[in-house]
Amino acid sequence: MRAVRKSIILILLGSQILLAGEYADAFLLASQHPQVQSLGYSSVATRVGSGHALNNPAGFAVGERTQHVSLVYQGFQGLSNNLAIEGKYNLGDSYVLGVTVIHSSVDDLFSRPNLSALTPADRRDSVLALGNIQGSLIDYREDGAFISLARQFEFEFNLGWKFFKIPCRLPIGASAKYIDKVLVDNRGLGFGIDIGSQLFFNLAGMSKIFSRTEFGLGLFLSDILNTPVYWTTKHQDAIKRSLVGGFSITQNLPKYASQLTISSSVQSRYTNVRQYGIAIKVKDTVFLRGGYDGYTPSLGLGIGLKKFIIDYSFSQHELANMQKIGINYHF
Repeated sequence: MRAVRKSIILILLGSQILLAGEYADAFLLASQHPQVQSLGYSSVATRVGSGHALNNPAGFAVGERTQHVSLVYQGFQGLSNNLAIEGKYNLGDSYVLGVTVIHSSVDDLFSRPNLSALTPADRRDSVLALGNIQGSLIDYREDGAFISLARQFEFEFNLGWKFFKIPCRLPIGASAKYIDKVLVDNRGLGFGIDIGSQLFFNLAGMSKIFSRTEFGLGLFLSDILNTPVYWTTKHQDAIKRSLVGGFSITQNLPKYASQLTISSSVQSRYTNVRQYGIAIKVKDTVFLRGGYDGYTPSLGLGIGLKKFIIDYSFSQHELANMQKIGINYHF
């Protein structure tokens, strides 16, 4: 069954390139941080500890100006492996520099030649029939490197009322990315730009009920130039522009030294699909998360150990289960 599943992935990849004329960044997107995955990818407007380049580059400037290094490993039950490293460094008193490197690979794929002329049903039957037959193996990989720059602005929005001033924090970030893909004997290179912003505000001036509540809005525009990917076969694909928007509500519970966050987002990449997430933080030590990405639920657990935070996430997909583990070190 493992060979069959990997062969199906190869067919999907090959047919997408040969027939659709477009090859998206699906494997890089699968490298999202465990915090993001466990929230059902609904975190464009939330405060996450890592994974900002793929979630929202504005996140590099959010919160305390602590520098960190993050390492994430993902296992897709024998189908693929992802490794991501992220670093955050303060540039003076205003800007934050982020560097992210991602490596994704699908190993030991069985080559199935001459499938482009077959119907999807015939391709499936061919793979099922030949799944146990030995054949030539190929490897697939996709690498990405991001350099991000972010800054947070603070201001008050005054509506002119005596007791109604809204304190706001507005982080803004942008990323330049380099993509390197290898499929069979072909190589593709791409360059793109992503931008994002978040807005956090408090309505305590309106009512004491909101004194411990923070509202968040987020926007993330990826591949703003329709990122071109140039292949050695003289073929050119484009990763289409995509917009993600969402909101979050964070309720502080000082009596229990806890914090509750509810988030939701919608992506132009998927029609009629909305993501949802919920997170509970207890004493900066235990983080419980859950989410729904529009297709499947996900769960996550984080443990804070002084300067370390260890995150784990799990979600079940049609082909296999996806598990991720991440380690953050703050200094």
